[in-house]
Amino acid sequence: MIVGESSSGSFQSLGRVQLDEFDTDKIRKMERSLSEENLRKGSCNLFVDGGDSLSLGASLRGKQTITSKNGTFALGFFNPNGTNNWYIGIWYTQIPDKTIVWVANRETPITDMPGVFTLSSTGYLTVSDLQGKVMWSSNKTQQTKASRASILDNGNFVLLGAQNISEIVWESFANPTDTVLPTVKFWKGLKVNSWKSSMDPAPGPFFAQINPSPGKTDVLLQYKNGVSYYSTGEWNGSYFATLPGSPASSIVKEEFKVFSSTRMYYSFKVAPQAGMMMVRVNWKGELSVYHWINNGWNVNWYQPQLRGSVYGMFGTYGVCSTQEISQPCRCAEGFHPRDATAWRSQEWWSSGCVRRTPLQCFAINGSGSDTTDGFLQISNYTLSDQEAIQNTPESTLLVCKTACLNNCSCTAFAFADSNCKLWFGDLLSMRTKATSSGGQPLFIRLAASDASQLSAHAGRSSSRVLVLSISIPLGVAILGILFIGAWLFIQRRRKRLLQNVEKYDTPTSLTTFTYKELKIASNNFAHKLGKGAFGSVFKATLRDNTLVAVKRLEGSAQAEKQFRAEISTIGNIHHVNLVGLLGFCVEGSKRMLVYEYMQNGSLNSFLCRRSKEEGKVLDWNTRFRIALGTARGLLYLHEECRDRIIHCDIKPENILLDTDFYPKVADFGLAKLVGRDFSRVLTTTRGTRGYLAPEWLTGLPITVKVDVYSFGMTLLEIISGRRNSDLSVQESQCYFPTWAAAQILKGNTMGLVDERIADMADVEEVRRAAMVSILCIQKDENGRPSMAQVVRILEGKSEGDVEQYERSLQRWSMIIQ
Repeated sequence: MIVGESSSGSFQSLGRVQLDEFDTDKIRKMERSLSEENLRKGSCNLFVDGGDSLSLGASLRGKQTITSKNGTFALGFFNPNGTNNWYIGIWYTQIPDKTIVWVANRETPITDMPGVFTLSSTGYLTVSDLQGKVMWSSNKTQQTKASRASILDNGNFVLLGAQNISEIVWESFANPTDTVLPTVKFWKGLKVNSWKSSMDPAPGPFFAQINPSPGKTDVLLQYKNGVSYYSTGEWNGSYFATLPGSPASSIVKEEFKVFSSTRMYYSFKVAPQAGMMMVRVNWKGELSVYHWINNGWNVNWYQPQLRGSVYGMFGTYGVCSTQEISQPCRCAEGFHPRDATAWRSQEWWSSGCVRRTPLQCFAINGSGSDTTDGFLQISNYTLSDQEAIQNTPESTLLVCKTACLNNCSCTAFAFADSNCKLWFGDLLSMRTKATSSGGQPLFIRLAASDASQLSAHAGRSSSRVLVLSISIPLGVAILGILFIGAWLFIQRRRKRLLQNVEKYDTPTSLTTFTYKELKIASNNFAHKLGKGAFGSVFKATLRDNTLVAVKRLEGSAQAEKQFRAEISTIGNIHHVNLVGLLGFCVEGSKRMLVYEYMQNGSLNSFLCRRSKEEGKVLDWNTRFRIALGTARGLLYLHEECRDRIIHCDIKPENILLDTDFYPKVADFGLAKLVGRDFSRVLTTTRGTRGYLAPEWLTGLPITVKVDVYSFGMTLLEIISGRRNSDLSVQESQCYFPTWAAAQILKGNTMGLVDERIADMADVEEVRRAAMVSILCIQKDENGRPSMAQVVRILEGKSEGDVEQYERSLQRWSMIIQ
């Protein structure tokens, strides 16, 4: 079973959030307090919810929002998932996973519960906590008083002037956070600043701006110290030099208006049919273009693409390795993470590292002997050329070392060819060399005790190497023989592994992943989404920020059979109602499958809930859409594939739901392929109790009608919100499908519907769904409809099956009697 994550989970690259409950008593007290204060001042403070505007004195609190007229954007309080911090922000309303595009009080959150967002009677915006303390105000950037605040259809939150109602005196577009939306005029001088992490909107160390140099038209990515680490290239009149495809784009129209060498702006517009798009500097320091496609954010383009190219990504004294994928970041010797928790999460590396022991920095004499600081020689590190360095021609290594020690700001030096280089301040963008040979050694300043201890350790390592270098020649002949034998063994094993991969006849559209890649993507398989009979499913993020579900098959030969079945079935087919298989991993005994990620998990997680307090209750329209989509997926498997595919395990657990609750059939581990020349296939019993068609028990060859039976059982559960083994029905303690048939015979079709949604259900759709369910779960497979008939009945395009329906009811009548 592949399980997605509910919409309250975290979406790292887009700042996904949820709204938690808060203390309503405190809110009421705050309302009373504000009301009394306003009465004393002779004003009226209105709390509003809805509409697109705030008038003078009006406020938002709690979960109240204002929404743009076109319903695309909303403004209100939010708290990043898993935190107690509350912010005023703007987000897309039509996306279940809240995508925050602007934050007001990003540096000063309100703790524990939402506060009050007000357009004060004086014409300024304020964010206050429940004690009335102002956490943020627009008066720092707002020059003129306002009379009204509105959120526009393009996501811009504007303040309109008191003297001229059409004049914009302040706007969120001119005070961006990390996102640039379509139609924004991104002026030279504006900056978009990354979040600190996926869960913390506080300003991070990375930002983007148009090159501040006069006449320059490229967009730069920069670190907080002003060092640039990526440029889009100059605007050539049609597009930026390093952005491929821009001039040919049919959905995006870019514009770069130059008024003078210092006054210019960039803007882009998106064609209406293209949907939602945005540009963002994410918390990892990447400039990314996001496009909403197929119910999810897709990264169309991002830079820089090479891991470790983001300057300062690993903070002070963090070491980047472009070679080590499993451990791209670590602290230099003698240092440890400033925030160990953040580093373990592999998110906030930019918090950097600190020395284990603080420096003393005492002045020394010319011999360099009186000091409490020392240096550790490291031969496999390099420092960025953009670091602040001082080149000084010196005659000896000792003189270079003394020059650094005599300056408390000097943190490292290098000496080669009578040339001394000094580095000052915290070191950023340290990288490992591809090889430790060659180049000049680097000396990093540490407390004398740490430098001595680490140097001694390195010395002991060198001594061990010397001993080994003497001993090795004595056994070289034996080792040579062993090496040759091992090499031959590895070659044979590698050949077997290659043959092992080839024998799966994998489609060329599938990506082959390594075990290391999937281990890193899943953070060492830390986030388990679900567990099935032959393996577990984990949430993972690929290097291009795509969310996926990784099924790690466990066990023996049966797991191998599941792996083969999934590759040979869903690996070769594509349908909107079938979960997509993206790739796989075969290494030794390891078998993994990589699927598209389904945000709302399985249908089962919604059918088991018995009260509204337990979570989201699916309304009838959503349930009917799920039933119809599942039927269409099965129709494709049965009649539209090159080979017929019998799924063999249709049940709510294997129906996954995307962001908008559209269904996709999953888990093809038990599936069987049937050639077009055959209608039946002989196989061992497979599937799940409660959904098994009667013919499974006869030992005879099966047909696609076993899926029809399972679908009928699942459809009954969708209609009623009960499992087919439910014995809690008050009218009877009999088998649930029998009880359901009895209700239909009594003319009480609506009595089948989940009581939590019965008053909103469409009577005609319920009638058609009930008809299908009863037709599908007949004991005689010949009496069951095909999935093509099922789809036609559900769509209301076929009433010619009513006679078959009546005959089916007569058979049920005899069973019930």
